[in-house]
Amino acid sequence: MNAAEKIQAEGAPLLQVLSVSKTFGGVKALTEVGFEVAPATIQGVIGPNGAGKTTLFNLISGFYPPDQGTIRYDGRDTGGRSNTELVRLGITRTFQNVELFESMSALENVMVGQHVRSRCGFWGALWRTPGMRREERRIHERAMALLEFVGLGAVAHGRSGDLPFGWQRLLEIARALAAEPRLLLLDEPAAGLNAVETRELATLLLRIKAEGVTQLLVEHDMSLTMEISDRIAVLDQGRLIAEGRPREIQSDPAVIAAYLGVQTA
Repeated sequence: MNAAEKIQAEGAPLLQVLSVSKTFGGVKALTEVGFEVAPATIQGVIGPNGAGKTTLFNLISGFYPPDQGTIRYDGRDTGGRSNTELVRLGITRTFQNVELFESMSALENVMVGQHVRSRCGFWGALWRTPGMRREERRIHERAMALLEFVGLGAVAHGRSGDLPFGWQRLLEIARALAAEPRLLLLDEPAAGLNAVETRELATLLLRIKAEGVTQLLVEHDMSLTMEISDRIAVLDQGRLIAEGRPREIQSDPAVIAAYLGVQTA
């Protein structure tokens, strides 16, 4: 039994989205959306453009609060918690547009991702205490291990802005993993990747799952989403229209209508 299987055996959902609604300037971005995500699984979130997927991510990651409803992570209400607090609790994310410190090396970018787990405070850093030096070594070693994990160990000291786009995507995932998340939100990680890179990404995400990290995946590449997701939630015009296993979603009349623009009986 691997790490993911052990965590799944615990049973309780890691994330609960309970009747969540959000309005911007009179426009309903989300209306009473609700679903649960089991630990150590990959939950896909799909839907046409404007369906509310990014809004949902922003609510879960604490960038702004829901107008109605509740989001629970590991049994705790996330309402009122900042993005930084949620990262400390174990929720991290990547973004649709890659956001790296381009002038820094790949290694330095991943090291930055560990700042929320740093234990030495201001005085330790100022006086270069033995504890601070030990922690620096730990952070460096952990960052190198993560770069190896995503396949970028050979370019650890290269400038991140000079890396090919596909590698920058992998670097962003490594940096998110540096914060030691239990829940990783992935916002279109395959955007801009070619077929080979997408295949490598699928393998990586399954390896992350095997390590026990739960993933919430927004992705327009349907073949990737259907292949690696344990369950999929489908949004359309801010509402949840279907939720289930990939095979169920593929044959759901409401989902077919949302994507093809046809009327259901």
